[in-house]
Amino acid sequence: MKTGGRPAIALAIAVLATSAPAGAKDIDLEGIWSGKVEAGVSHGIQGHEPHVSEPTFGNYELTFTLEILEQEGRALIGTWSSADHSERIFGVLRRNDTDIIMVDEDSHFDGRLLSASSMELCLAETHDDAIAAWCLLMEKQ
Repeated sequence: MKTGGRPAIALAIAVLATSAPAGAKDIDLEGIWSGKVEAGVSHGIQGHEPHVSEPTFGNYELTFTLEILEQEGRALIGTWSSADHSERIFGVLRRNDTDIIMVDEDSHFDGRLLSASSMELCLAETHDDAIAAWCLLMEKQ
C-alpha cells in the first residue's frame, strides 16, 4: 500500500521555504526613543555633559534621544544625542528579538526591549578623556 508521502514532503518544504528565519519577526524599531539616566557613574570630559573631575553618580536630569533612522531586518542605523551632542550609531537586534547591541564612536550599548514601546538601554564609554556606565529607560515617542 502506497502512502501520500510526496505531497506531505512537498508541503513541508513549502512551509520551510516561506518561514521567516529565526529572529526576523516584524519588530519595528524605527522612530524616536527618549529617556533619562536611571543609574550611572561617570568621570572626565563627556560630550553630553560638563567635565566631571571626580567620579560622579549619574546626571539624572540629562535626557537622551535614540533615533533609529533606518532598519533592514535586524540591522539598525541611527543617532544617539543629548541637547549638547549627537553621534551616529549602528546596531543589531539579536535573534531572540529582545536584546540589542549598538555602537557609536566611543561607546558600546546593550539594550533589552521591555515592550513594543520601551527598552532598557545601558552604555559603557571609555576613551582617553572619560569613562562612564549608564542605564536609561527609553520610551518610543
